[in-house]
Amino acid sequence: MPDKTTRLTILIDHPTKQKLETLSETVDLTVSQILRKLIRNHLQEYEEQTNPIAPPHVSEDSATYT
Repeated sequence: MPDKTTRLTILIDHPTKQKLETLSETVDLTVSQILRKLIRNHLQEYEEQTNPIAPPHVSEDSATYT
């Protein structure tokens, strides 16, 4: 985790908060840990969709000729 963190305040409905707290206890993680992981995963998926990885460039030096 980065050395510096910042606070993010969100508003969610009470039933969702209760479900999140129950999940937190079940998986033995804090609510903050779960939310950080969800945010990281979402950002990673978004970045993969918007920046598709180009196929690796094969240089002549590394090409195999038969």
